[in-house]
Amino acid sequence: MEQKVIIIKLKSQVCDSISRFEESYEFFLKHKTTKRYYNFPRNTETSYLNEFIDRENYYFLAFVFNNDGENSKYEKYFLGVGTYNNEYKSLEISTRYSSAENNMTKSLRKLSDIDINKDFVSGEYISIENSKLLFDQLDRILSEIPVFPRIEREYGPIETEGHLHKLAQKNEYCRRQYNLRDAQEGRGEFQRDYERIVHSKAFRRMVDKAQVFSASKGDCYRTRMTHSQAVAQIARGIATELELNLNLTEAIALGHDLGHTPFGHQGERTLNDILHNKIPIIKNSEIFEDNFGGFKHNYQSVRVASMLEEEYFEIGGMDLSYQTLEGMLKHTSLSKKGQTFELKEFITADDAEEELRFDTGVCSTLEGQIVAIADEIAQRGHDLDDALSSGMISVDEFEKHLELKKMHELKEMVSEISCAEGNAKKKHYFFSDEKELKHNRVVSTVISYFINDVIKTSKNGMENYSEEEFKNNGYAVKESIIKFSDSANAINKYLETMIANRVINSSEVTLFDNNGATIVAGLFKAYYNNPRLIHKGTQRRIYAEILRHTKNVVDFELGNHGVINDEIQKITKADLSDENNEMESELKEEYKLKRRILVRNICDYISGMTDTYAINEFRRIEKQI
Repeated sequence: MEQKVIIIKLKSQVCDSISRFEESYEFFLKHKTTKRYYNFPRNTETSYLNEFIDRENYYFLAFVFNNDGENSKYEKYFLGVGTYNNEYKSLEISTRYSSAENNMTKSLRKLSDIDINKDFVSGEYISIENSKLLFDQLDRILSEIPVFPRIEREYGPIETEGHLHKLAQKNEYCRRQYNLRDAQEGRGEFQRDYERIVHSKAFRRMVDKAQVFSASKGDCYRTRMTHSQAVAQIARGIATELELNLNLTEAIALGHDLGHTPFGHQGERTLNDILHNKIPIIKNSEIFEDNFGGFKHNYQSVRVASMLEEEYFEIGGMDLSYQTLEGMLKHTSLSKKGQTFELKEFITADDAEEELRFDTGVCSTLEGQIVAIADEIAQRGHDLDDALSSGMISVDEFEKHLELKKMHELKEMVSEISCAEGNAKKKHYFFSDEKELKHNRVVSTVISYFINDVIKTSKNGMENYSEEEFKNNGYAVKESIIKFSDSANAINKYLETMIANRVINSSEVTLFDNNGATIVAGLFKAYYNNPRLIHKGTQRRIYAEILRHTKNVVDFELGNHGVINDEIQKITKADLSDENNEMESELKEEYKLKRRILVRNICDYISGMTDTYAINEFRRIEKQI
């Protein structure tokens, strides 16, 4: 297409010309094609005709005005594609958008800098502009947004999975949203998932996202990265003993926290509170009855993996298998204190609810169930390790907490550590840091206790589960099989409560959480009130997402400054409630959609930050306001 834009001015009194554009638009809406013509004067001296190339396509911007005086008003706009016919001196027009003036058309008009009284040769109604900026804007607005179709593929068995348990996931069971790439010989599909996750930006960011303590507290405290690695190691050990799929297990384990916020769970709680209007920032929050879908990190992990991570030209996300996505989603509960979350906000696939078996909180793969319980074990272990290392609890105090009858088995195992320590001293073994060594042995003992219990308990459940039922259910289980014994489950709950009382509720962690909440809420408020503060990449994503739903979109980066300000005010501050009769219902629905898109993208941007980046960004913005 020739990168020139035809600008046409149409007098409101010239009904015949206007009707041609209107008929063209009506025909386009019904048939996506059109044959209507706008005829140019046949005078060979007409200045602009020599700029046209015969049979070439051009974008056009036509506007209707009511007179040529100083008070001229723009009444209507037509945007589309025209094919020039040199023989008949006409433009075969395909009108693809028609509207009264809105912020998009106003932005285009100002971008073209057209003055209807000065910028057209006397007596003519055509101007040819060579503006690439204007061309690119029209190109994005008028082009069809491509949707990559799902490719039907079948994945065959691979030799390395021949030994797996009858209930294990295998390569031939793999299901994906797009099936973007061909299968590769010797490379399993779940191995492909693992590799895609490890090479993603979201995975790398976890190196500076807090678990309980900020990474700035010291090099030995855990982050989301080290936590995910610990979960993967524990899960791999369990999966090996149970003869389940190791690649799938590790992919789920390393990907389960991709959507986690900075500042641990406090960042997650703060974003969710904002969406539920417990922290009032969003205008008319009450009219969004689904609370914008809510925020929970396991859902966000799916959104990152299926929509946000940019790895391919064709699609958003990494095209992970549904087995991996389901394990990531269900590594923790699907609801929270009676709140529900809208899956459609986190994955766009039409069959997502069915494929992810969203109607049940139990993961349909044993590999996913393993990661969920490995996550529990890892949290008990390294929260205890952080507590011991920080001095919030001593080994002696921990042993006292195990004096209850139901803790007897674990108490004996921990007590043996002191005996082993005494025997080593008698033999004159030298320890560079006796206290730290003892901490390590206690934590290792707790983790080993839970791992061995899970393996023993789960083996019985797996052997008693019907292989026929597994196959009839689409190679999926219907119940929880990977679990603790009753006694180990009681110990797990007790330790979780004990650590929460001594560590999570401590003044140090409370201060860290408070600071985290302040930063997350402060960033959200700043970005909501002025979206131009957001990173350019996120601004482009907002633009592209709005464009999927409406042509009335303004580019925050390249649009007219005044129009951008007006658009931002409408998106963030306009009263979209039913009580406001000054805005038409259709326009309110349009801006309600834009507000939803903005809010979700702010959540995406903040949740993707590392702790350090969030702190620095907060300080940068604070200096400007």
